[in-house]
Amino acid sequence: MIKIFRGDDHTVSLIFEEGGARKDITGWVIFFTVKEKQDDSDDDALISKDVDTHTDAVNGETKIVLTDEDTDDLPIGTHYYDIQYKDDGGLIKTVLSGRFRVMGDITRRIA
Repeated sequence: MIKIFRGDDHTVSLIFEEGGARKDITGWVIFFTVKEKQDDSDDDALISKDVDTHTDAVNGETKIVLTDEDTDDLPIGTHYYDIQYKDDGGLIKTVLSGRFRVMGDITRRIA
């Protein structure tokens, strides 16, 4: 489960490995999607991020960065997420999925 406070920045760091060795993810696109209900359309997603610039692609490292703007208006409660990739050959695979818990924040001012 991923837990965040509404309105906070959050980073999900990923390392792709195969057989214990780091996998080159050059040319891959990573998709991160959060929905209220699993069967909601992608157009109705609470968060939809595509990552194609990686931290260290040759060594399989990337980050999904959620800004305070991405999380500011999220409804408090438990939602659903998954992380998929599309590799440079067009293969699409889901690598993680689960619950995405948004907790209420107390402080709403940022200045």
